[in-house]
Amino acid sequence: MSKKKFILLSILKTWFFSTVVSTILLIVFMNLTREPVREHPRNCDMSGLAYGLVIIWILFLGIVSFSSLFSLLKPFQSKIKTALCWFLLPVPLIISYFFMITEGQPISRDDVLFLMLANLPWLVFWIFYYVKFNRLYFK
Repeated sequence: MSKKKFILLSILKTWFFSTVVSTILLIVFMNLTREPVREHPRNCDMSGLAYGLVIIWILFLGIVSFSSLFSLLKPFQSKIKTALCWFLLPVPLIISYFFMITEGQPISRDDVLFLMLANLPWLVFWIFYYVKFNRLYFK
């Protein structure tokens, strides 16, 4: 398989699997932190917003991960430059996402957990495909 095809399939697989895993983890998290049943239930609990944010954020990380295609260019053929191509844009965006969520308020346990639910599956799959890429093409 060519490097280009491997990278494109890695982006697609990472996006799909991390979306599924993050959504399942978010469903479990929302069920565990659900408020007790009230006498007069609320009309909207805003959980759909959390699902939408996670899916859109992972889609955004998938789009940003196209920067890994720069590793195919001749000037970026070393291991360090390849790592920069794969992680230079996504990792700072993950860090900035955390500060956007917690802006103007104290950092809570739920904020940290939501950040991990939204980013950790994507990052784990992306690191897995990066290691696999290095093992296949930089022996």
